[in-house]
Amino acid sequence: MSALTLDQDLSVHSADPVFLDLLGYKDADVVGRSFAALILSGQTAGLVELLDSEADQSLELDLRFISARGGSLPASVAISKVADLPTGEARRLSVILQRLDREYALQQMLWLDEALSLARAANWELEIATGRILASQNWFLLWGLSPDDEVTVSQTLQRVHPQDRTLVESAIRQAIDATGAFHIHFRIQRPDGQLRWAECTGRRYPDDSGLAGRMGGAVLDITEQRAAEQALARYADIVSATSDRIAFIDRGCRILAANTAFLTRIGRPREAVIGLTLVDACGEGALTALIYRNLGRCLDQGDSIVEDIREADATAAERDAEVRLFPHRDEHGCVTGVAVNVRDVTAMRDAERRLLQSAAVYGATSEGVLITDASGTIVSVNAAFTQITGYAESEVLGQKPSLLNSQWHSRGFFVGMWRRLLRQGSWQGEIWNRRKDGEIYHQRLTIRRIDDARGKLVNFVGVFAERTSAPDSPHRTEQTIHYDALTKLPNRLLFEAQLEHAIKLGGRKDAPLAVFILDLDHFSHINSSLGYKIGDDLLRTVARTLREAIRPSDTLARLRGDQFGLLIEEVSDGDEVTDIAKRLQEAMRTPIWVHNHLLHVNISIGIALTAGLEDDHRAMITEAESALRQVKRQGRNGFHISTTAPNEAQAERLRYLELLKADLSRGDLKLLYRPGVDMESEVCDYVEAVVHWETRELGAIPPERMLSMANEIGLMVDISDWALESTCRQLQSWLARGLPVRSQTIGICEPQLTQGDLVRKVARVLEENPLVAPRLVLEFSESLLVKHRNQIAEVFQGLNQLRVGIILNEVGLGWTAPAVLQRLPIKGLKIHPTFIAALPDSAHELAVVEALIAMAQSLHLDILADGVRTDEQKYQLMNLGCSRAQGDMFSEPLTAARFEAWISPKDQRRKPPEPLKS
Repeated sequence: MSALTLDQDLSVHSADPVFLDLLGYKDADVVGRSFAALILSGQTAGLVELLDSEADQSLELDLRFISARGGSLPASVAISKVADLPTGEARRLSVILQRLDREYALQQMLWLDEALSLARAANWELEIATGRILASQNWFLLWGLSPDDEVTVSQTLQRVHPQDRTLVESAIRQAIDATGAFHIHFRIQRPDGQLRWAECTGRRYPDDSGLAGRMGGAVLDITEQRAAEQALARYADIVSATSDRIAFIDRGCRILAANTAFLTRIGRPREAVIGLTLVDACGEGALTALIYRNLGRCLDQGDSIVEDIREADATAAERDAEVRLFPHRDEHGCVTGVAVNVRDVTAMRDAERRLLQSAAVYGATSEGVLITDASGTIVSVNAAFTQITGYAESEVLGQKPSLLNSQWHSRGFFVGMWRRLLRQGSWQGEIWNRRKDGEIYHQRLTIRRIDDARGKLVNFVGVFAERTSAPDSPHRTEQTIHYDALTKLPNRLLFEAQLEHAIKLGGRKDAPLAVFILDLDHFSHINSSLGYKIGDDLLRTVARTLREAIRPSDTLARLRGDQFGLLIEEVSDGDEVTDIAKRLQEAMRTPIWVHNHLLHVNISIGIALTAGLEDDHRAMITEAESALRQVKRQGRNGFHISTTAPNEAQAERLRYLELLKADLSRGDLKLLYRPGVDMESEVCDYVEAVVHWETRELGAIPPERMLSMANEIGLMVDISDWALESTCRQLQSWLARGLPVRSQTIGICEPQLTQGDLVRKVARVLEENPLVAPRLVLEFSESLLVKHRNQIAEVFQGLNQLRVGIILNEVGLGWTAPAVLQRLPIKGLKIHPTFIAALPDSAHELAVVEALIAMAQSLHLDILADGVRTDEQKYQLMNLGCSRAQGDMFSEPLTAARFEAWISPKDQRRKPPEPLKS
């Protein structure tokens, strides 16, 4: 079967479909086309003679057909005249394939495609008359087109970037007109949005080549090469623009590259330097000597070198230069040369020398120096700062200077300071600040702002010196004796002196006066939970608040701890005293921010009135204290004006204390038991023993009031030891009778811990009650871990050896590091009831509870909640992962007998029992 038939002019008359598919042509691409255009040139000799010959003969040839896919297809053909043509028909030739190396042809095409693909290149051919483009598959991939589509040159030009389109059109047009070659670069906009760079070459085939009317060429994807060239150009611009002198020398110390700064310094053009040795180009100087001296280390050992040199500039002035030598390695890791970087560091070295001199002065001065950044964060302090304040540098870096604030100056004082500092650039004055140990001291302070060369604020520098007492010794002595160091208020000594004077003066004027004793409610909880630093700051804030709520002529003093005294002279009547008390309480209702803690402080006020000389200042204070105790008995956060004589109030107080002693000795104190449950199963999980004191005269005494009285008369340890022994005896009894008491807790007070014999006492009690140890759990306040860190660790280890459990209560008010909890044999944590009471409405308390539960879980500690009252609190705690709790929802404190009935094995799923009858 003929692959092709040729007309008399040797153009294709018809083509076999199989042959067309093999070469990648369509019928329209071949019919009418010169046979010479389908094969390599120079192989058609003899065809015209065969066509004109009258003899019946054939011609056998080995040809290479040009493939539309690129490359060529080798074949052996037999060419002969077509017989039996109708009369008058022009002669034709038949081209019959005798042997076709199909596998070789396919393999050649695959090799060609693969080679072109690896090179990111593709062949193309353009029919000038029709504008059709024939190309390899790689060409279509580059342009983002489908190989199955017919593509014209006009369609292709639409994919060329608009800025490059004129260039491409002009190159093609000139090649067509002049039969010349072109070589251009342009950008291709692909349908997927990618922008590719292409390098294209092409030419029109000569008419005698058998490819008349066609243009062919190749296109290469140079996107990555172009990006690299652009990056290199940018790097070259950077290197040329830098003021550093940069050069590259090879292993023979010949200069192969140099930037503008290097050439300018030696005063020679680039073409006169490249290829010269360093000594020929730069002469013998400090730079040349340094490079030659270190060349072996760089080239042979691959070391980088950094050294300083001194060299003269164009004006013969000596300047400092930093020389850096970097070995350069080729792709095989071999050192081929050295990169040289020379930087003028004259100004830097001068600044370093001045800085060293300043640092020597900075460290040696006896005045404290504090430097902050523009935002007021401490960045540096000197040794004198540490000596004066007690804070090490590591403790204050990153902090604000407010760390030193004594809380004595008003907000307006600091507003004025900073306004003047920002406007005038400096402030100088006297200020009260606080050392690390809490001591308030007087200092002379100078602050200056530091701006850079552009006027931008960069630092504040404070220089201060402690005011000595020598210039004002009498005043300083008076200050020390009669004023409180923490709040700067008069102390008890001065308050009593002024009260005594006011009583005498009031008697002569017949003008009554009032004495107020003010006490902060539950202030000890703040000290124990948040620390004494926050407690001290709170006292200073309270002092300022109270001072602002009274007249300038009234006397406010700090008597002791959290107790203040107030002297109001010339009061008109009791109504005025009541108004003053209400005004003080109203002033304290505003929450107080102390070191990011929002604190609510209530005060209890006891008031005594006097109207004559017969009154004694001590009696007045005693009477006011008696009124204060009355307020506390009534629940605190109120005031009371005493109506009894001072001796009666003192007698009443002594009677209460004697009554507590007697009840302890008679055994009238009792223990109540607060059940704790597993909220998932509602089964009793543990029980807490609490001390209860109730008398016919006084009724039920709140535990905190009872413990305060016990501490005042020195009975705290006796009561706590009695509670421990009684608890263990009761637990021994319950366990011996088979009651399902899983564990029993009892609180340990601070005096029990500090006496040093707690472990010995517990061991003795456990020896008397052998069943108790595995079920006994002792509760310690979290604050004791901070206050008695070393002692408590020893006690905990001793209790752990006795197999006694340990949990921390009141957790959440203070802060204990997880690392401390891991080191101590602690079994669990009990969340303070104030956090539980705020659930589920308070986001702040909820966050604290979540954090405590998460910490306990990560440390494998039990977590207990104290004070659960509602179903919402219960289910929220369970969702957070806390299932053990106690509170009014489960049961109030029970007597031992009622607890036995409550925990009866018959049914441990109990509702809360009926309340105790009063």
